[in-house]
Parts: sequence; structure tokens; C-alpha cells
Amino acid sequence: MSTTTTTHETISDVQRDDIVLEQSGSYYGYLGKDGEGFHHHVDEATNTVYVTPARAERFLPANAGLYWFRVRGELDHTEKLERDEDRDRWIAYVDSVRGWTDRPVHLDVKKIFAEMHEGDRR
Repeated sequence: MSTTTTTHETISDVQRDDIVLEQSGSYYGYLGKDGEGFHHHVDEATNTVYVTPARAERFLPANAGLYWFRVRGELDHTEKLERDEDRDRWIAYVDSVRGWTDRPVHLDVKKIFAEMHEGDRR
């Protein structure tokens, strides 16, 4: 007679409870790290800013063609933005109150594309 051992991996409630934000790459944005060391993440689907002490973890779910982002840990602040333009105001507000130590480079793709094809004729 043989002995069979079954192993089940479970995710504890503690691991699930500490997820502040989990979103696909299509709807995740990163605004940067402020002068107090907090990271500012944006959920593009809800236009909400999440301020946390941790950076996002990037992962690729099974059978997915797009990376997802997960932010775990404490939540310092959330800010629900009314309009897309409010993001620039949030960035300016943080700059005036905490300052920024790390901001991602914003690429204006339309401008770059236009400059690349400036001399093209149709």
C-alpha cells in the first residue's frame, strides 16, 4: 500500500488584504516618488491616485498577453480625480507640498511622430 500526500497552496487573507491596487498594464500609471519617499500610482480605469511607501510589482498572469501591476502594503492616501486634467493639478500640488525625487519621463508620442514625418509628402 502506498501513501499519497496532497499539497494545496493557499493564499492567506493577510496576503490578499495587503493589496492596495491590482490593475492591468493598460490601466496602471506611475506618477513618481515624492520628496517624502512615497510612490504615486494611478488606476486609469477609476482615475484614482494611490499613495504608498512601495513601488508596484509587475507580473504576468498565466495565459495573459499583458503585464499587470500590484501594489501591496500600507496606503498613505487616495485621491479620486474628477477629470483627466486633474492629474496635472495633483502633480503640481505634490510638487509644491512634498516635491518629487523621481518622475518618469513623459513621452509625447504624437509630437515625436509628427517630427519624424515632418518632411514627408503624400
